[in-house]
Amino acid sequence: MVLAPTLPYPEGPGHLPDLSLVSPIFHDGQPVALAASTAHHVDMGGYAPGSMPFGVTEIYQEGLQIPPLPLVRQGRFDEHLLRLIEQNVRTEYEVRGDLMAQYAVARKAEQRVAELLERVDAGEVVRYMVEILDHAERCMRAGIAELPDGTYRFEDYLDDDGVTDEPVKIAVAVRIAGDELTADFTGSSRQVLGPLNARISAAQAAVYYTCKAVIDPDLPTCAGSYRPIHVHAPEGSILQAAYPAAIGQANILTDQRVVDVLMGALAQCVPERVCAACSGEMNLINIGGVDSRPGPTEGIYYNYVETYAGGQGASHDLDGDDGVHTHLTNTRNAAVEVIESTYPLEVVRYGLLPDTEGAGTYRGGCGMMRELRCLAERTVVSMGSDRRRFTPWGVDGGRHAAGAHAYVTSPDGSVREVPTKVVVELSRGDLFRVETPGGGGWGDPQQRPAAALKRDVDEGLVSEQRALHVYSSDS
Repeated sequence: MVLAPTLPYPEGPGHLPDLSLVSPIFHDGQPVALAASTAHHVDMGGYAPGSMPFGVTEIYQEGLQIPPLPLVRQGRFDEHLLRLIEQNVRTEYEVRGDLMAQYAVARKAEQRVAELLERVDAGEVVRYMVEILDHAERCMRAGIAELPDGTYRFEDYLDDDGVTDEPVKIAVAVRIAGDELTADFTGSSRQVLGPLNARISAAQAAVYYTCKAVIDPDLPTCAGSYRPIHVHAPEGSILQAAYPAAIGQANILTDQRVVDVLMGALAQCVPERVCAACSGEMNLINIGGVDSRPGPTEGIYYNYVETYAGGQGASHDLDGDDGVHTHLTNTRNAAVEVIESTYPLEVVRYGLLPDTEGAGTYRGGCGMMRELRCLAERTVVSMGSDRRRFTPWGVDGGRHAAGAHAYVTSPDGSVREVPTKVVVELSRGDLFRVETPGGGGWGDPQQRPAAALKRDVDEGLVSEQRALHVYSSDS
């Protein structure tokens, strides 16, 4: 059983906290399959809690880099490797526990495959594996063939890279020819100093997701469906960065912008199948430090990590959802009770943010806010968000949504806004408030049905003033 982290170099898609565990599955002494799982771990060492900080310019500062190494030999864990990992992370108990969970996943996969092979001949099982891949390819090719041939271009920007104030451009040309699709990211920014860089495999993953969502959502998720899809980015660009560029936030921010530009391009081709820009960032929050509260956790390092939801972009016939994870995000809402019982944090306020939607005939979803009070003596917050300058765009006359913001309120009442990409140290009693972007609108806001607008006002999602000044034909 091999521990094979998804290192970005040479071609891995992930960042350092993503650890993959890969195990061969044998039948009658012959390998028939691989069991593989990837988990995001709480911490992998480095500059700041959570191992995805800003303020770094190379991967060495981001945490422990682990090449593919055997973790389990003949059913026994390599304790030397585990001790090396634990010595380099802040939350060793959690990291070991999560690795054990991945090991259990591999054993369960081995068990289920063995049960299958007891019922069905191994040769037939392998033939069906191949056929699933081929079937997915045929479906994807058929879906692409239904799209109008042509080249569709779009570009969008990340606000900055967390080091300089320069916007970071993501540009794409989507070419459809027959039953094949090419996404060419030539024209995107060169690699940057901050940790937004990626390798081409990350762009490939974003393209594959978008094509599945737009072309055939019911398609089997497997490599066969990606055979007709081709992805290119120039060497040295933001999507094909050279070692040892920092990469920790590419999954969180850059890949989301890749999806946005793909949606923008495909809106010119099949507008009825896409949505306006969603919040466009995962708004990752890592909060860590030593728990100074009296009790069993006193003196123990903790790390709270969560991605905060935002607004979904509207479609041509549907409003966007409020306060949801969109596109490449996949976490759920962490309960207030869990946060407060586990970490030295108090959730002071939490809810949707009115007037953050992108106005339209169909409105985008509203963003959300959460305000946390720090209860420990010293708290380090690492935040990765975006869309403050380049807010989520609308389609066909739909308006842009509100962008991301974050504020620190000191016990004396003074308030300061902090950058969207930051590592900041807070003290006991400080309030940290996060506001996420909404989703872009679709269509002229003045054409929004009166009943829908009244419902928005009644539910507190759109203020009466905004309804009069943005949605009214008298404005």
